[in-house]
Amino acid sequence: MIPSRIPSKPWEVVATDLFTWDKSEYLIIVDYHSRYFEVAKLPNTKSTTVITYTKSMFARHGIPSEVISDNGPQYTSKDFSLFAEQWEFKHTTVSPQYPQANGLVEKEVQTVKNILTKAKQDRRDPYLGLLEYRNTPIDDAGSPAQLLMSRRLRSIIPTTDAQLQPKVLDPHKVKEKLRLKQEKQKHYFDQHAKHLPTLEKGDRIRVQMGSHWKPGVVTEHAGTPRSYRIRTDEGREYRRNRRVLMKSPESDPSATDISPHHESPTVRTNRSSPSKETADQAVSFSEEPTTTSQEQEEIHSLEDEISEPHKTASGRVVKRPPRFKDYVM
Repeated sequence: MIPSRIPSKPWEVVATDLFTWDKSEYLIIVDYHSRYFEVAKLPNTKSTTVITYTKSMFARHGIPSEVISDNGPQYTSKDFSLFAEQWEFKHTTVSPQYPQANGLVEKEVQTVKNILTKAKQDRRDPYLGLLEYRNTPIDDAGSPAQLLMSRRLRSIIPTTDAQLQPKVLDPHKVKEKLRLKQEKQKHYFDQHAKHLPTLEKGDRIRVQMGSHWKPGVVTEHAGTPRSYRIRTDEGREYRRNRRVLMKSPESDPSATDISPHHESPTVRTNRSSPSKETADQAVSFSEEPTTTSQEQEEIHSLEDEISEPHKTASGRVVKRPPRFKDYVM
């Protein structure tokens, strides 16, 4: 596991994503320092709509230094690039088709969905559920509201005036507690994880495309951890995480596609003598030694003998199944 960097101050680095719940689209933004999240229901998922609601959240808490997102069309559009340039923040995208790289926001999406689902089932106000979550302490480091705004939020749960007074938490102690939590998570995660060696420019690889593995080559490192830009032998370029890349010893760019259920090819010998071109291709692909014409005649003769039914010493009739008529037994 590569733990995310703990920002030195609140709302410095945030993650954003879109999700669907109860046939409606939502926007969520999470602070990496405090774990405080903002969520809004969207009328549509156009890039301009996402930008407008993002601006509304930034107007409340300030403009972060860095915004992390996936590679959805809303975040890779020219409008969002212009928005990042005008509002002066760095926009970082994680590896495509690898949600684990943006794990914090994915976890908070599940949290929000659970709160909304429970509120709907119990016919309760979902906003009170979101309020109480933001008021709940995280590992004795303070609640998301305290870490972000240095105060508790008043809710329907009875509180004293002293508890609602603003209080700035020691940033060094908070960062140390968050760091210890990350180390604990990494310790347990790495017990069942496997290290994958890094790839270099020009390395031959296989990239997972659904249930198939396509041959390609590494063109460069993408900048973010374990993310590479690759080019398949078909000429298409992609950005993928190391998790879905497999280093390959092959050097032929015209290597065929393989899948998890693909079997290694074998040489089939028909009863009729194959052409020289076909025989050369088959032998070259399977790396089997060539046979002389005399040996081929012996093979055909043996095949004819085996294909004919015969009786064993006990009287049982043995006959080769029809599905093996094209194979040399």
